[in-house]
Amino acid sequence: MIGIVLLAAGEASRFGSPKQAACLGGLPLVRRAAIAASQVGDVVAVVIGAHRATVEPLLDGLPAMRSFNPHWQEGMGGSIAVGVASLLQTQPALSALIVSLADQPLVGEQQLRDLVTKHHAEPNAIVVASYEGMLGPPCLFPVAYADELCALSGAHGARAILQRHPDRVIAIPMPQAALDIDTPADLTKLPGL
Repeated sequence: MIGIVLLAAGEASRFGSPKQAACLGGLPLVRRAAIAASQVGDVVAVVIGAHRATVEPLLDGLPAMRSFNPHWQEGMGGSIAVGVASLLQTQPALSALIVSLADQPLVGEQQLRDLVTKHHAEPNAIVVASYEGMLGPPCLFPVAYADELCALSGAHGARAILQRHPDRVIAIPMPQAALDIDTPADLTKLPGL
């Protein structure tokens, strides 16, 4: 069973408003990402924080739990920990956990399925997206790494886990993950959506 943590807790200070609610192709970014996640994951936890009152209603009707991180301002690490803990409380039989971002609009169902496919072939590997010469989210972690994920805090996300276990990391090309939405101008890079 696959659990997906979808991070949507940030303040979006560079965007100037809750970017999770910014519409692309008629859907708010967070809803678009949650739909893709729910098509792949057996359970999905959307971690919300800074703009809870705005973001939470955008998930209505979707089979995704809302996990509130009251310490969202401390950074991505804590949000990952909150999401993973929520998933494991709901479904302790998970075999893997995907950490994904709500502001990567080109990462959809197919890209998440690519991570799962590689996981089935290499069940002990950490599977990460590779783009523009770097490794980053979305990332899939076997459940054996759940304790390390739950121990995360601060602004650095799961990169420290990748650095601790370089021999376990398998990268798959995912150019779609290179675009994340940080400013309103970034939305203009996606005229076809």
